[in-house]
Amino acid sequence: MTIPLIESLYEDNNRRKSDSIFRKTSTYNDEPSIDFSGNSYLNLQNCQEVTDNAIRLAGNQLFGNMASRLISQSSPLYDDLENELAGWKGCESALIFNSGYAANIGIIPAICNRNTDIFCDKLNHASIINGCLLSGAKLLRYRHNDMAHLEELLRGSSSAKKLIVTDSVFSMDGDRAPLADICELGERYGCAVMVDEAHATGIFGNRASGLVEEAGVESAVQIRMGTLSKAVAGVGGFFAGDKEIRDYLVNNAPSLIYSTGLPHSTLAYNLSAVRYIRKNPHQGKTLLDRAEKLRCILKEMGYDCMNSTTQIIPVLTGSAESALELSAYLKKNSITAPAIRTPTVPKGKERIRLSVHLGISNNDIEFVGATAPVARNLNHKNNPHE
Repeated sequence: MTIPLIESLYEDNNRRKSDSIFRKTSTYNDEPSIDFSGNSYLNLQNCQEVTDNAIRLAGNQLFGNMASRLISQSSPLYDDLENELAGWKGCESALIFNSGYAANIGIIPAICNRNTDIFCDKLNHASIINGCLLSGAKLLRYRHNDMAHLEELLRGSSSAKKLIVTDSVFSMDGDRAPLADICELGERYGCAVMVDEAHATGIFGNRASGLVEEAGVESAVQIRMGTLSKAVAGVGGFFAGDKEIRDYLVNNAPSLIYSTGLPHSTLAYNLSAVRYIRKNPHQGKTLLDRAEKLRCILKEMGYDCMNSTTQIIPVLTGSAESALELSAYLKKNSITAPAIRTPTVPKGKERIRLSVHLGISNNDIEFVGATAPVARNLNHKNNPHE
């Protein structure tokens, strides 16, 4: 018997394969490689101090939370971690979600509804977009980092309830949002401002708390979201802001209310890593300096790194096929750099993505520089019009 719904799934798989955009889960590989694929920007998974303190905090409690936090809480570390995050972010309170994705699809639908206008950067992360769609709000997407377009949309809005939401560091382009300008527009037009600091937490600012701190707009951002899975190298997401907003989310965020809480052992690692970053906030600057060195080398060799100014360095190839071939060539030379294709990025903007982290040494950067010219020649064969 043919089942049309299931048949349509098979057809979509075949279409993706023919278009070179079929995706698979990665497999574990312990072969030595200069690995630019992960988001552990501070390389804390290899920090013995973080590991030792996490083991001490975890004790022998390795099982899960066993219920939603609103029903039961089996770990005292939730309170400790939320207090640590609130202090780090300079906020009254914090609230932990199970992931950054869960945070965005919980926070946005909780605070917005069909009477809300949401103004969203076109390159915001998919979790933000999905949160906006789940909310039922009117979604108005402004051109990437285009403040004139954002103001045009704000001027045309008649809704009393308005939210501007943006990433602070954009995960595929590696550029930064103009947070001061966004906050100024938010104040002028009576908008709440939400900033996703997933790729900025642990790196920017004197406290390494994020780009909101570095831009000096902490008092102008009502909702700060972050993850514990990137620079922190753990698992989870979080809200940071006023206690009243935290209380509202506890009562209204579905992804929090209807999910089992994180395990005690996970909280132990997260807490150990956050405390370490707070004691060593200078590491973000070291990371950014290292990324700038690699970016300069690549640009000198003719690579298009777009508008990257952070630890995320895209290398534009312009087609799915050339991105895959360049990634495969680098892999053969012990450099792991994933190909990024549509729908993650627009067609014609395919690329490889280099996530620089503190496990990348200056020698590694020099090796990439020695390999890159050959890779560039390979890329040209597939893109003669570049």
